[in-house]
Amino acid sequence: MKLVGESSAMPEGTLTPQTVTIPTCDHGVVTTPEPEWCTGELHQPGGYRVDITHSSADDEFTVPIPRGTAVLLRTCLQQYPFTERSPGLEPFLSVELDGRWYPVEPDELCDLADALAGLADRLRSVADRFIEPTGAADPTPQVLYPG
Repeated sequence: MKLVGESSAMPEGTLTPQTVTIPTCDHGVVTTPEPEWCTGELHQPGGYRVDITHSSADDEFTVPIPRGTAVLLRTCLQQYPFTERSPGLEPFLSVELDGRWYPVEPDELCDLADALAGLADRLRSVADRFIEPTGAADPTPQVLYPG
């Protein structure tokens, strides 16, 4: 993206400290206030005005795995300043699970945290089935999910 003042030609998307200007296929050139938390990465020129998205940097939640770390989920702040659908025009929290983003209310994010804590307990229970008191793995096959 080019910053305002870099060129006299209409840039693909322009950023100033307060606004962003994006050419759209349905409303021409659109200028909208730019929240200071927006990274500008989702400002795609040539799309529909309703799809203009402000998005903060992702906050990644990682877990250790044998060969490093894996991203379990991501959260960010988002806003669709021209939407006519839920979650509305105001900024909202979004969580990415299994490759898809979902808008969430703060209490729903707390519910997710509680669910993850419950899953952690369940995962410990599965691990405990394979560990003998001496710490060695039990070679006897176990049924993990009876049912």
